[in-house]
Amino acid sequence: MEGRYPNLLIAAGVAKLTGQKARHIRERGFNKQYYLDAIEALIQEHQPIPRSEIDRLLLDKLPEVLNDKQKKAKIHNLMAELARKGRIENRSSRGHPEWHTVDQTVV
Repeated sequence: MEGRYPNLLIAAGVAKLTGQKARHIRERGFNKQYYLDAIEALIQEHQPIPRSEIDRLLLDKLPEVLNDKQKKAKIHNLMAELARKGRIENRSSRGHPEWHTVDQTVV
């Protein structure tokens, strides 16, 4: 088993032996950079983006072992990381955010 209690999932080796490779990846999810890149690409191509669109993009891609509240918290943390790094910013209110990418060119 992998993960931390109570969110345990089958180990990669066990999944391979039992023919549950796809299940293992669905439960484990993708690496964090995949999610960060997806958020940034969505915002960059279609800005401004409300939080609901980011949720729509990622909710079904996050690990199945997470409940909806945990998935929304994960998305919040990913967006906060991008904002801290200066990659995205909210140019509206907290109640109705509109996310934009930050221009990275130096004048």
